[in-house]
This record gives sequence, C-alpha cells and structure tokens, in this order.
Amino acid sequence: MTRGGQNPLNVSCSHESGETFPIGSTTVDCKVTDGLNREASCSFSISITKLPQLSRLKYMAFGDSITAGEVTFPGSTASVPTSGKQVLVPAAAYPTVLERLLRARYQFQADQISVSNQGVGGEKAIDARNRFFAMLSSLRPDVVLILSGHNDIPAGADGAASSAANEVRIMAQGAKVQGARVFIGTPVPGRPGGNKTIDPFLLLDYAGRMRHLAAQEGAVLVDLYALMLPDVFRYIGVDGLHPNEAGYTRIAELFHEAIQRELEVR
Repeated sequence: MTRGGQNPLNVSCSHESGETFPIGSTTVDCKVTDGLNREASCSFSISITKLPQLSRLKYMAFGDSITAGEVTFPGSTASVPTSGKQVLVPAAAYPTVLERLLRARYQFQADQISVSNQGVGGEKAIDARNRFFAMLSSLRPDVVLILSGHNDIPAGADGAASSAANEVRIMAQGAKVQGARVFIGTPVPGRPGGNKTIDPFLLLDYAGRMRHLAAQEGAVLVDLYALMLPDVFRYIGVDGLHPNEAGYTRIAELFHEAIQRELEVR
C-alpha cells in the first residue's frame, strides 16, 4: 500500500504486472512520482523455479521375490532369527514404493508415471528369459529395472553365478534393442544367522559380476549390496535373505536416486 505523497501518483516498474518471467531470479525496480514531482523507488526479486521432469515415464521392474515384495512373517524386524514363512506384501514392494516416490517428486507428470512390478517368487534368472521378453514386448517400457539372481547362487554350484549373470546380460541387451534404458541392481546383502542366508562370498562374487556387466552394457548400476550392507540388520528380515519393509523402502530410494541422476531433465 502506498503512503504519503500528493495525488495523482504515477507508478512505473521495469517489469509490468502480468508479464512472463524466465526461470531463475529477476529483479524488479519500481519508481513512483507524485503530483508535486517527488520521487521514491524500491526493488524486489521474483524467483521462478522449474518443476523437475523425467525424460522417461514407463518403468518395468523385473526379478524374483525381492522384486515381488515378499517379507518374512512373523517378525520381520525381530531380533532373534526365526524360520517364519514368506508373505507377499505388494504395498511394501520396492516397485510400489518407487512409483510413489517418483510421482511425489515429478508431480507435473504423476499421472503418466507407472512402475510395473514383474517379480515372481522363487524364479531363477536362468529360467526367466522367456518371461522377460514376453513382458518387454507386452509392456514396452521406457526403463527396465533388473534385480535378479538371488535364487541362482545360494547352492554355489559351478557356473551358477556365471549362468545367471549371462542371462541378465541377455535381458539387458534385449531391452536396449527396444530402446529402453536399463538399470541393474546388485543383490541385497545377506543377514547372518537366517535360514535363507546366502554365503557372503557368493553374494559378493555375484555383486561383482553385476557391476562388471553394467559397465560393459552401458547400464546404470544400483549397488544395493554395498549401500545396504552397513545396515544389514536394519534392512534384511530374519530369514537372512528377504528385505523387511524398511529394506524395500531403501531399495526404492536407491533406485529413485539413480533415476533422478540419470533421467531428470536438466
């Protein structure tokens, strides 16, 4: 509100009301002259922030029970390991949480963003090729998230990790041929003492294979093993293999961070 001065008051600004402003900060200078030809001036800044956008909107998360969203019941956060049983909790699955995170950050595109959960419990990577390519052809995703191999390596049989890694390579190559951007996750770390805990040596070996494969194929690596290992008791359930609810949220967060780095429009 203008105070003082003799009418009529003549106000002029470097940018007029209703004018379009560019992204960033713009300084507006204003001057007022009253009926006695006295002048006063002021300035203020207007900041315009660009809404974050993604270059790709349709995602397919492919893998085993750790993609599907199985947790150990009862007591996924119990301090004493128990055998329990596996319960599928779609609302806790990392693709579900990831979709929610993406829609929250990219609100302008929220109704276009989808993350299809193509996880099947108990499936080995060496048996998943046909299903993968069927889903790839059916869904035609812009982005493929691969987290597979947990069921191939526990026995430590000769060639198990190698065969699983080769199948993941074939999946990644097939997705690229269809124009999809590929993200590859390393296996989650094992919690000691569980009835399904995988030998740490075998997990570390397979994680190394995924790192090497991602680099060779130009895929984005999401190193779940390394990033979750320091808090393994917080994120992995009592069976030693499957994440608990907090673990699935962490997986979603790590994929979200990688997607933001790689696919957010600058």
